[in-house]
Amino acid sequence: MPRWGDRHLAQAFAPSLRRLGHAVRVQPADRADDAAVRCSDVHVVLRGARAVRASPGQRHVLWVISHPEAIETHEYDEAELVLVASSRLAAHIRDRTETPVEVLLQATDPQRFRPLPPDPNHAHAVAIVAKSRDVVRKAVADALDAGLRPAIYGSGWKELVDPKLVVADYVPNEALPVLYSSIGVLLADHWDAMRVWGMVSNRIFDALACGTPVISDYLPEVRELFGDAVPMYRDGAELRSLVDAALADPTAARQRAATGREQVLAAHTFDHRAKTFLDALVRHKLDSIPR
Repeated sequence: MPRWGDRHLAQAFAPSLRRLGHAVRVQPADRADDAAVRCSDVHVVLRGARAVRASPGQRHVLWVISHPEAIETHEYDEAELVLVASSRLAAHIRDRTETPVEVLLQATDPQRFRPLPPDPNHAHAVAIVAKSRDVVRKAVADALDAGLRPAIYGSGWKELVDPKLVVADYVPNEALPVLYSSIGVLLADHWDAMRVWGMVSNRIFDALACGTPVISDYLPEVRELFGDAVPMYRDGAELRSLVDAALADPTAARQRAATGREQVLAAHTFDHRAKTFLDALVRHKLDSIPR
């Protein structure tokens, strides 16, 4: 679907592979059986909510970026290589399959996600960009409990919170850099399955690439990747303290975010992931197709 994060990730990953000399086609899951897809040498499935079958005579690579709870063991077994956006989850999957499993974290496209002049229409002190999926997700619940009134961008919120907090049901991916560049603090959270398996939200990579101060719910992997550049909270009181500090000293908050941006540019772009991916194909002898 055009609004799904999986599609945006694929569309950002593809140019990085093309720059390394490869022809790449991006197709949604409901067109995975198109002839043009099935005749490609390597089929990379960005495994979100929907499974895609393997095809004989084609290298089948599974990249697990979300919804790990929905993946059955046979999907790992049918793949020739499993890539996982979490070292914690990768270790777990290795105990379930004989297929090689490697870590390939999410990333960002710094050509799109970069600091831009702020837009007064998005000049919010605190904002959350996220779908509700019909529940009051953690960042919103914790913010409200802490007495904050965050600006909310995302679908499904008007029946769950004060509608005055909802700025827009949808923001096109290409408009997110301006939004991120305009706010004081972005609150980021993780769905329960992502938190259990240490899968860092792609939104953190994107926002940091824009130089945006980010505060996240607690996840050890966030600290491993970004150190103190992304403050984390465990409860509403701690969240309120971190937000108040960031808004009281925006210069320090922007300096932390700038450090995070440097970390992203040094190791977490799709150009980095494309090289790691291609190296993995060679290492596992998947760069040639058996005839």
